[in-house]
Amino acid sequence: MRILCMILDQLPIEVEIQRNPQLAKKPLVLLRPCNQRVLIAAKSLHDIRINPGESRRSVEQRYPNAFFLTATESLYQKKHTQLKNILGRFCTDIESNALGEFFISTTMLSRIFKSEADLCAKVVQQIVAETQLPVTVAIAGNKFTAYCASLQANPTCTIPMGKEADFLASLPLTALINPPSELLRRLNTFGIKTLGEFAQLPRGSVVRQFGPELAHFHDMACGNDNRILKPFTYPPTIILSQTLTNPLSDIQPTQSILHKLTTQLSQRLEQSGYHANALTLSITDESEHSKHINTSIKPPTSTDIRLQRISSNLLSQLKNTYPIIKIELKAYPLHEWHKNTYQIKLFEQHKNRYNKHALQKTIGSLKQRFGEHAIQFANNVGPPKPKGLRVHCDPAGIPSKLQIRKQTYMVKHIHQHWRVQSQWWHNPIERDYYQVNISDGRLITLFCDHKETWFLDRAVH
Repeated sequence: MRILCMILDQLPIEVEIQRNPQLAKKPLVLLRPCNQRVLIAAKSLHDIRINPGESRRSVEQRYPNAFFLTATESLYQKKHTQLKNILGRFCTDIESNALGEFFISTTMLSRIFKSEADLCAKVVQQIVAETQLPVTVAIAGNKFTAYCASLQANPTCTIPMGKEADFLASLPLTALINPPSELLRRLNTFGIKTLGEFAQLPRGSVVRQFGPELAHFHDMACGNDNRILKPFTYPPTIILSQTLTNPLSDIQPTQSILHKLTTQLSQRLEQSGYHANALTLSITDESEHSKHINTSIKPPTSTDIRLQRISSNLLSQLKNTYPIIKIELKAYPLHEWHKNTYQIKLFEQHKNRYNKHALQKTIGSLKQRFGEHAIQFANNVGPPKPKGLRVHCDPAGIPSKLQIRKQTYMVKHIHQHWRVQSQWWHNPIERDYYQVNISDGRLITLFCDHKETWFLDRAVH
């Protein structure tokens, strides 16, 4: 299979430069309006490693000359959708895992275009003609190589079949997709700085040194990536707003309008199959001054009642903002890569005994290497695995009765229901979670996987 990758690197930055070309010369940092934290920073600030989520104050301390601008996330989403729609004229099955990043298969397209170089050129030509944005396009034998080639393209690039490893060899280790910092640190200690040097290591040695769960990074360095294309659209930030003809000075009608917006939000989430994991409320007064407040949602939800309760609570915290002329509700849907994460074990527990000496030794090593502030808190060390359950469901598939330790309990009330759908690497997750009250008064969480097998989620207790 041959895969085409199209990228608009740093889409938000490029969109802002398109709006104001003078920004191209500035060390630009875009801040989310809800919390004044970094959304993205220009490449000119790469050396000081400004990460998304950092506070404005933190950036100012390290780079006082940074130029800050409030992000317009709805505009970035529109540009992302426009790019996707244009690429959709070439192939309808599109995988998109991030803003401005797209993958398609070229199998059918090879019959239409005389060469891969011609296909790349036509895609760039179409995009630039309609958006005037600097996209890059590359074709290679797998997703990882196509992605790396697209970042290097000027503006197009094709990697011949079998030459993936040769192309990747000179790239730095940071070209890997979200590599653990400890992996990079240890490879750097060994003097290994490029993908080519990493690929020269025997795979068995890599597995013994870093564990089988990190072996896929070595595979990628060797030019091997078995991930198949999975048509998936980057979940857009859902933004709903209402501009008022007559300003509101009372909280009751404001609550009513907000409830209507949350109902629409719930419908949008359920139609798309997403769940909101964060919510931002913005209100604008007659002087066109806006105030923003946000909160995370745990567990993520698309339920109308719960979204209304959360948004009403946010509104009660925004004071001295009347009269109101505009209300905006913004939801950040759950992304697939938020799930199936893990932490490398710091130490092994033997015979279920608490090894205090090993823990103290580990903490001491971390403090010595990374400083006193590296240690903040620890929680859920070695969480228990989910336990299989026998569950009886009603005709609609809702749990009504279950058995724990040979004791049968009735489900009295279902507090929450949410769904997790993830396609991270080659290990898909599909689960329906239920938080329920059972007949002995306990509140428990259980879930059903795609094989319709039920489990008690003991890790949340």
